[in-house]
Amino acid sequence: MTNIPCTMIVLAANVDDMNRVFDAQGRTLNTFGRALVAAGTTGPVVARLAHDGSGTPALEAEWRAMSTDRDLPAILGTWGVDGVISSADAQAAMAGFTVYSVGGIQETTMEWVNGILSGRGYAFEPETL
Repeated sequence: MTNIPCTMIVLAANVDDMNRVFDAQGRTLNTFGRALVAAGTTGPVVARLAHDGSGTPALEAEWRAMSTDRDLPAILGTWGVDGVISSADAQAAMAGFTVYSVGGIQETTMEWVNGILSGRGYAFEPETL
């Protein structure tokens, strides 16, 4: 099966709810963990990033539909029941969600991701020790 690497960015204001959407899909609750800041700054955090190198064509299409049309994905359970985020909150969170995907040969994953961030005016938040 073909893998389609996907880099996904969600605005910081929407990250908690997008994490809940991905949790409802059976992914990890903290999918969007990598902090992003405006390029040339050290903060504040303006967005969060997730990268999945093992995305399938069907999964990439589902994520893209979430990003462009706010389509609700298939989930484990029912929207708004037993702690699952409501469909309205899920769709509101998708307003700040963007998906970047590529098939075929990449130079390296980090070069590709850094190109996406640069094009959007983002940079990784500097790590503090």
